[in-house]
Amino acid sequence: MPLFSPIDLVALAWFIGAWAIYSAILSLTEKRRQGLNSEMNRFRDVWMFQMLGREMRMVDAQIVAALQNGTAFFASTSLIAIGGALTLLRSSDAILEVVAALPFGVKMTPLQWEAKTIGLAIIFVYAFFKFGWAYRLYNYVAILVGATPPAKDKDTPEAKAHAERVGRCAKSPACTSTVASALSFSRSAIWAGSSARGC
Repeated sequence: MPLFSPIDLVALAWFIGAWAIYSAILSLTEKRRQGLNSEMNRFRDVWMFQMLGREMRMVDAQIVAALQNGTAFFASTSLIAIGGALTLLRSSDAILEVVAALPFGVKMTPLQWEAKTIGLAIIFVYAFFKFGWAYRLYNYVAILVGATPPAKDKDTPEAKAHAERVGRCAKSPACTSTVASALSFSRSAIWAGSSARGC
């Protein structure tokens, strides 16, 4: 019996194709300055220049903390998903019996199940590293926010250059792709359901 049936190969090709097309469309909308991320990038620049005029920057620190918390949530969820995928790998025989008994289940070999589960775990590991790197960049943004010159110096060239620097860091691809990574995470969960059905 081959490792993957024709329907498995079709499902895998569809998944990879959908992921690639989504990434390409997202890149094109960024280049054309359309879409939510581009709009948020403009507002990040506005935020940094508004921050220069504030003497007390607790609001800015809270915004950075909220952004970090969202990224940390998805990173920890990725770890839970990795643990779930590895648990599926450990108890293949019992799960295969349950899946085969389902009305929409398809009988498959342990090798096929393990290959699909390892693929799923790899996707979640990728998601975890994306979110982990975004969290690290938000730490850099927090440090740069803390290093912003005082409000009395807001009109100096150094202060304006610093605001531009913080804006560039805050809108780096890893920070702004958190939503895209979350959608990739959701697509992975959909693929997991397809794998459980054997397609």
